[in-house]
Amino acid sequence: MEKPNSIAIIPDGNRRYAKKYKINLRKAYLKGIEKVREVSRWCIEYDVSSLTFWALSLDNLRARSSFQIKLLFYLLESEIREILNSEEFFKEKIKVHFLGKLNLLPTSLSKLMEKVQQKTKNFEKLSLNIAVAYDGREEIINATKKIASKILSGELKTNSISNKLFSKYLYIQSPPDLIIRTGARNRLSGFMPFQSAYSELFFLDRLWPEFNKRNFERAMLFFAKTQRNFGK
Repeated sequence: MEKPNSIAIIPDGNRRYAKKYKINLRKAYLKGIEKVREVSRWCIEYDVSSLTFWALSLDNLRARSSFQIKLLFYLLESEIREILNSEEFFKEKIKVHFLGKLNLLPTSLSKLMEKVQQKTKNFEKLSLNIAVAYDGREEIINATKKIASKILSGELKTNSISNKLFSKYLYIQSPPDLIIRTGARNRLSGFMPFQSAYSELFFLDRLWPEFNKRNFERAMLFFAKTQRNFGK
């Protein structure tokens, strides 16, 4: 069975899960965070080399209540501290990378992110990318600004710009083979617009904390059955 080398996930549905099961938002978010760990293990089992999660968008950061954002930041900090103190996590050899407008995050959270990145940078079993304060359009604008600056300084020439060169200035250079979105919304909502040109899309009518291994295996089977022509 052909397997994706790289998977990206839009884990939608934590708040709706809280309403559906009449639990508080903290418990729902914790279930969602635990699901990230589970999926990471499944990816290792299936020899997936790269896994990307969209944890928080720029629109989320602007539109959600102060309480929800503070709760998310608190739970992220707690999770990273737990990772840093977990021998089991380091045995799994997962390289953690955070991406997005990280300068918008609390300093304490940014420092913890940098610490876990440094401690796991040489691990190779799975690259786990967490997009925080991320927006795909902003990513493209940011890359364009960097390229424009290099053109103005004489480091680059306009005729040297290509898809390959442009990709080098994105937060994530490699395109995902498979993008999974939970929560019954059949759109990418600005997630990795440049990288996803030839990604296979799997939309699932299931809230993120409900996502299980059977659902994951369905996505893998969907990918295996898809004929990928890449424009040929």
